[in-house]
Order: sequence, then structure tokens, then C-alpha cells
Amino acid sequence: METLSISADIPVSELSERDRNWINDIHYLQNHYKKYHLDPFYLCSEEEFDQRIDWLCQHVDSLSDNDIFFELAAILAGMGDIHTKLLPPDSFYEYLFPISVSYFDGRLYLTSYLKGYEQFEPYLLREIVAVNGVDMGYLEQKFENFIHPDNIWYSREVFCTDYFIPAFFEWAGCGYQDGYTFQILDENQQVQSVEAPLVPSAEYDAASIVLPESWAYLADTAKGNRVEYREGDNGGYVYMALEQMEIPVEVHYRELFEKTAGLLEAHPKCGKLVIDLRNNHGGYLKILDYLREDVQLIKALPIDQTYVLIGGYTMSAAMSCISLFKEELNAVTVGEPAGQFTSCFGYSSRLNIVLPQSQLSVSVSTAWYEGDNFAGAVYDEDGRLYEWENTTLPDVYIHQDIKDIRQGKNSALEWILAQ
Repeated sequence: METLSISADIPVSELSERDRNWINDIHYLQNHYKKYHLDPFYLCSEEEFDQRIDWLCQHVDSLSDNDIFFELAAILAGMGDIHTKLLPPDSFYEYLFPISVSYFDGRLYLTSYLKGYEQFEPYLLREIVAVNGVDMGYLEQKFENFIHPDNIWYSREVFCTDYFIPAFFEWAGCGYQDGYTFQILDENQQVQSVEAPLVPSAEYDAASIVLPESWAYLADTAKGNRVEYREGDNGGYVYMALEQMEIPVEVHYRELFEKTAGLLEAHPKCGKLVIDLRNNHGGYLKILDYLREDVQLIKALPIDQTYVLIGGYTMSAAMSCISLFKEELNAVTVGEPAGQFTSCFGYSSRLNIVLPQSQLSVSVSTAWYEGDNFAGAVYDEDGRLYEWENTTLPDVYIHQDIKDIRQGKNSALEWILAQ
């Protein structure tokens, strides 16, 4: 049984059962994180960790269940380990917005809406600058704090894909009972307020999403491992998207590289291979053994240059992919900074801590992976990475430009084609 610890200002007898349960859960996480994490205080001190835990226990009576989740998630994010995290409950997604968003060049844009919500149609690919009058700069700080305080590139990706939801905005302080209004810039850069009804998740039909014509045209918005030959204004290239690393079956990756080799041989004058890792957030590291063999299928082919696209969602085992392609194909990385550094905490075997009362699940790192040092890591006198070594910069730094998107162009690929 965990020890109940609360502020001396709050007598135990005055706490509700709900509050006592949360305090027990919080201390359960505190103790088990210290017990099972490989090196729990690599960047953040135990004293600071305990102080934040104590503050949260003292405030559970004034916080909603969702707020407590976000505060716990922020505590774990502050430990500097991207693989140790609190998984959201299903209740977070009970209500959704009828729109989706993406970041281009550091600004948040509306990229789709559900059929039936045509009030958003004039604002496709327009910048969202506030929610309920709360500036997006403040909101960015809030979501960085609970996802990854030191890596905005990863935080932005996860925010758009997983946390652009009412539950987040309630915690951030801009949720109102009257609903939500987004402040969006129109084509004249004037701020317009657009009401955003909430959609029950059971009624959310992903098949009815409306995309801007230019955005839908971009082939790299598709998902999954795939390969194809593409022709542009300045020539052609073979494009391989390597996203899924969850299938420990050798034949799957062999076929992907065989198709790539076939296209390179069928188009010998193109001279360019583009490997897209922007949506690769890692997975089964053993797959690297297969990839190291499979890449030999294309290594001997006449390729002038191999380019690897990276971004904020490129992380974990994908970092080893970058190293492999640099080593075997002399690849040049193009795009935005990655979601993490080359060396990191991870899982030797997946360990989840389940909090007894709330049943929230926490994944905990149990291993350290020393990646290839192509990013030039510098260690302190204790043999640890510095706090700022939390991302990997591309060789060629290119933001996805909103002007290109509106024309159906990918900024990084346009640069590659121009070489």
C-alpha cells in the first residue's frame, strides 16, 4: 500500500475519496518511476521531481481529472526522456474538433475540416493565431511543457496529431462552457473568429474529411511504407517512404528495397533517391538488421545522391536509419530538426506502470541506446549528454513553406529537384 502524503494544510479527513485516490496514484507513479527507470534523474534532479509531485498532490482538490493528467504528463516530460510518458485515457477523445491542423514554417494552419462544417472552407491553409482569444504563442508553450519542453519540433508534431482536442485547451485555460472560437487570418491577414462546434468521437467520420485541393495533391501526405518514381519540372527521382517499423518480417522490407532498386534501374538518368523518414517515429529496432542487408540492393546502383527527409516526428529507431543511410549511401538529410538526438533512453522490453485507481498507463524507459555520433555529441564530465542535445539538425535546413503548400509543392523536394 502506498503512503498517503499531502500538504499539512489539508487534513486527511477533509479530502474526498476521489482526491485521496489521486494522491495515492501520484505517489505510486513517483515511487515506481524511481524504481524502474534506468536512470531517472539524468537531466532533472530528484529534488525538483519530488517538489513538483508534492505541488500536484496539494492541488488535486482544485484540478479536474484531465488537468491532473496534463500536470503529471508535464512532470514526466520535464525529466528529459521522450520515451517515458503518460498515455492519455480514452475519455480525452470523447469530443473532437471538426478540423485538423499542421505546422508550416513554425506557424499553425488549418488543413482540413469535416463535411457539414463548411464555415471553415474559406480558411483552409490559413493561419490559426488564437483560440478563444488566447494567443497561440502561449498555447505553444503550454503543450511543449507537457510533451517535450526542449524540443519544439517533436512537440508540434504530437500536438497536431494527438492533442489538438478540447481537453488540452481546457487545461491550457481557454476552454469555456459556451464552446470554442478560433481566430484565423483571412487572405487579407485580417483576424476572423470562426465558431468550432464539438463533435462526439462516435460521430467523427474520417472518410468525410475535406482537404485543400493543393494539399490533397501532395503524394507524400499518404501513409505507410511505399515507393514510386516521380517526375518534376527539373527531372525525376525515386521516392521511398519508410514509416512503419513494427513488422519484424524480413520479406516486407526486402520487397520495398527490391521495388526501389527496380525503379532506379528503370530510370537510370534520374540519379536521385529520396528516402522519407518524416513520419517515422521508430519501432522495432531489430528491423535495422534487415535494412542493413536490404540497402545493399541499391548501394551498387548508379545513384548521384541519396537524400533523407527528416522532421519533428523522426525519432527513436529512425535515428539509426539515418545513420545507416549516411554510412551506406552517403545520404544528405534535408528538412527540419528531428524529434530527438542520436542517443537516447528506450525500451529493452516494454514496461508499463498502471496507476491503481485511475488506471492510467505510463511507459518507462529501461535501456540506453548509444547511437552513432554523426551529430557530434558532446558529453559532460559525468559522461552525460547536455540538455540542449535533444534533437538532430538536418544537413540542409528547409521549412515547409505555406506558399509552396498552396501551390501543391513540397519545399524540401523542390530543393532536391533543383540540385
